[in-house]
Amino acid sequence: MVKLLRLLLGLAALIVILAFAIANRGPVDIGLAPLPGAIEVPVYAVFLFGLVVGVLVGGCGVWLSGFRQRSEGRRMRNKVWALQNQIDVLKQQEEKARSSRPSAPQPRAPRPRALQHASG
Repeated sequence: MVKLLRLLLGLAALIVILAFAIANRGPVDIGLAPLPGAIEVPVYAVFLFGLVVGVLVGGCGVWLSGFRQRSEGRRMRNKVWALQNQIDVLKQQEEKARSSRPSAPQPRAPRPRALQHASG
């Protein structure tokens, strides 16, 4: 359901961006104040450039904000790995100890009594 909603929203955004690009094909001069000269680009190129830069900056922000969770996850994964190794070593030691000591005779289950038939 979430994937479908995401797909529909992406499709709607794409349609809006394409409509904007088609409607705004006129040229605009872009110049950076300290640098000499200017370049002429369509309006939609400025919009799309800003959109791409915004997505990249937002993605970097999200990635950086998840650093603590990734670090904690990595630490926990290593701890689980170490504990699993410790469990394996203890199991091997237990098996070795069981195999080296003589086994005690196992108690037997009592025999069932023979069925007595009433003769009469």
